[in-house]
Amino acid sequence: MLNKKILSCGLTGKFGFFHTKISINYGTFFSCGLNYKKKGYLILNLPIFSSSLKALKITKCKISIIFVPFLFCKNIILENIFSGIKIIICITENISIFDILKIKYYCNKYNIIFIGPNSPGIILPYFNIRLGIFPLKYIKKGYLAIISRSGTLTYEAIKISNKLNIGQSLCLGIGGDVVINFNFKKFLPLFSLNFTKKILIIGEIGGNIEILFSKFKKKPMFFFISGVFSPLEKIMGHAGAINNKNNDILQKIKKIKKKFLIFNNLEDIILLK
Repeated sequence: MLNKKILSCGLTGKFGFFHTKISINYGTFFSCGLNYKKKGYLILNLPIFSSSLKALKITKCKISIIFVPFLFCKNIILENIFSGIKIIICITENISIFDILKIKYYCNKYNIIFIGPNSPGIILPYFNIRLGIFPLKYIKKGYLAIISRSGTLTYEAIKISNKLNIGQSLCLGIGGDVVINFNFKKFLPLFSLNFTKKILIIGEIGGNIEILFSKFKKKPMFFFISGVFSPLEKIMGHAGAINNKNNDILQKIKKIKKKFLIFNNLEDIILLK
């Protein structure tokens, strides 16, 4: 699913340069960068191309990671899609809802795997693949897959699992903005990795992502749902989640609790040992 030829969109910026360099040192293989104005440059010994199509034709890259500012994201992501990129990880936040809806339409039309926007990315410790902004200090090879919409809670779960010597087999941030383009079915091969023995889903108020995950029955699955005490009818966080008058988070917990263990807090990860 994940080959090792990756295009870094935004490599020439400070943020993209910083995280691409960390990923290269970790063992991830980037093949090139993208910048319309700096074509022909070499940065981190990677060639910079003026278009995604040229990058794909020359380096055969099939994955791209987006570090560019939100104003330019739509055009670059659509160019990636039309060029033939198959997996796109979007770190950028605050992309216009209208832009994301258009991106989502073409991702579905051309069967693109899209992670984000406003995602910390994905990391696979056993393959030394880091596509995103995950801090490596607490990353440790293990058997727990962590999937979350919240980047901060993902980092906290990683830290706790490292402290307990559980480690991680996969960490995935599916995106924290109002509209995300996560397609559960396309990620099933990653959830079925032999290294993964248990899966932790970190959910929150709003949406039905947790219900979708609960249908995956090949691995033992555990849940932590944040926002239980959130005020009713208040917009919360990046995702714009709302706990409605019917208190939908409690309804969600009741459904999941019938078949799965729900943690009261992330410290309960100790139960996975």
